[in-house]
Amino acid sequence: MTAPFSETAEVYDLLYEAAGKDYAAEAGDLHRLIQSFRPGAATLLDVACGTGAHLARMRRWYEVAGADIEPAMVAEARRRNPGVEVAETDMRALALGRRFDAVTCLFSSVAYGDALDAAVAALAAHLAPGGVLVLDGWIRPGDWLDEMPPHALSARSPDGALAACRVGHSTRDGRHTHLDLQYLIGRTGRPTVHVVEHHELTLFTDEEYRAAFTRAGLTVEIVPGPFVERDRYAGVAPS
Repeated sequence: MTAPFSETAEVYDLLYEAAGKDYAAEAGDLHRLIQSFRPGAATLLDVACGTGAHLARMRRWYEVAGADIEPAMVAEARRRNPGVEVAETDMRALALGRRFDAVTCLFSSVAYGDALDAAVAALAAHLAPGGVLVLDGWIRPGDWLDEMPPHALSARSPDGALAACRVGHSTRDGRHTHLDLQYLIGRTGRPTVHVVEHHELTLFTDEEYRAAFTRAGLTVEIVPGPFVERDRYAGVAPS
């Protein structure tokens, strides 16, 4: 079993885009949301930026930087965004020495681990006065399905040189959810690789998310987001 994304960063976007993920549309929605809270925002930090696909599109409007804990994801983000600072760090230890008009932490990345307060505090500490933090929570505890069926994704690159499939199964243990993912990855001229990953995410309540924002000195509200069963939060720093 390998660390999440350490051997699968190359196929991450391939699989999700095949499943319908539209980075350009998501970036447009995110830009409009940021500007509604911080008109004129010009700098953005994406934490848990993954492969840097959002950064690549947000560069249209912002001077951007990124951060991620997984070296393979950092390498992909740097390759996709030459010249952009992408730090390799745990979000809870984030210390870039800069502040931004907007900080984002998307796709429920904050739920990896139990230290919600520490994560939100570190993100908030990188906001400029009046800046906005946009954060995607994990699935609401009441919306978790204990009998969730296994899910599968498969995709092939346009040139046919790379193909991947992923089957996942999810379980719950109290407030912790476990995602067991198995990949088959094929590349032209190389043996097919089997990769097994285990992901553990915490089911935080709405009250816990709001309390973390408040303790970090931010006002907070739920705003429209891309997932029906998850909430997106926007927190604004004092001016």
